[in-house]
Amino acid sequence: MTTRHLLVLAILALCGLAFVMPSPSPVPQDLKPPSELALLMRNMASFMDTAKSHTVRGIDRPPYPEQFKKMKTATPTEGMVEHAVFDPFADFFLTTLDSYYKAKKKDRVQRYNALVQACANCHMQVCPGPLVRIKKMYVPLPEPIPTKKK
Repeated sequence: MTTRHLLVLAILALCGLAFVMPSPSPVPQDLKPPSELALLMRNMASFMDTAKSHTVRGIDRPPYPEQFKKMKTATPTEGMVEHAVFDPFADFFLTTLDSYYKAKKKDRVQRYNALVQACANCHMQVCPGPLVRIKKMYVPLPEPIPTKKK
């Protein structure tokens, strides 16, 4: 047999072994259901998407999300929230949310963006995963009209 034949036979034998050998068993994952706070944060993201749409279109704000007041008492994912850090951010978010709802129509974009920034400030400290999504929530501010210099 030539070297070429031996090489082809070796490749075929290795391919045959690949089909005969058992595949490694998948590692079981211990997936837990999302925590109360994680579910609330998902609702907050959905609310922010709706609020952005309303703000951009200049229509009235969505109904006030009373459930967000449970932020500090909602059960977090184990090991994810240190209340000494999280609670002041939650208070600031709620204050900023009130400000958004009290804002005049002409100020809503700025107040909405302040609300997004409140989310970002917290997530920079507590749970950075959602920052990519949060950054997409901002409403671009209109460019200022340049004034003519005399």
